[in-house]
Amino acid sequence: MKKRTIFLQFALAASLVFSTIASAASAASTKDIPIGGSGQMEMVGTIEPTILSVTMPTFVPFNISSSITYQNKVVSPRINVKNNSNVPVQIDVAYTKVNLSKIKDAQWSNTGTVKENQIAIGLKQEEIENEMPETLAHAKWLKANVAQDTNVMILDANQKGAMYVVGTLGQKVSENATFNVTPTFVVSRTSID
Repeated sequence: MKKRTIFLQFALAASLVFSTIASAASAASTKDIPIGGSGQMEMVGTIEPTILSVTMPTFVPFNISSSITYQNKVVSPRINVKNNSNVPVQIDVAYTKVNLSKIKDAQWSNTGTVKENQIAIGLKQEEIENEMPETLAHAKWLKANVAQDTNVMILDANQKGAMYVVGTLGQKVSENATFNVTPTFVVSRTSID
């Protein structure tokens, strides 16, 4: 009987000690640490992979004509772009495949300045909402069939933006033909300052 009583007293004492420690731990997690005192805090971090997602069209038809009175000789639809990511992204052109084989004697200009038989095409971020740019200022020119690293747009997290195809052509370039321009876009994470 005596052994049973001692065992019960020991079990009761042990349960009181452990419950005191448990309540002290929860109280310590919200307790202020006095000046000159010390304490510990457990911090748990989780690394979450960032998925970059940008929505933009895969086909954009445009017309180019010498008869347009503005500096920008291209008429293109508005190219809507949306960053679906929760981080800022930048959109770059890494390469542009250009095929001028259907236009006799035409050549490409990588700079936006054209001679009489040249064509230049670029991209320009929208400056006035829903309004096609008339000038070529701040255009990002596409370089034909060579690697390039041209930033065309930076978008903050979940931000929408727009750009247009812009360009010009020399007076001897035929306006009765078609040509293909296929830029390769690269989306990467960036920080906006």
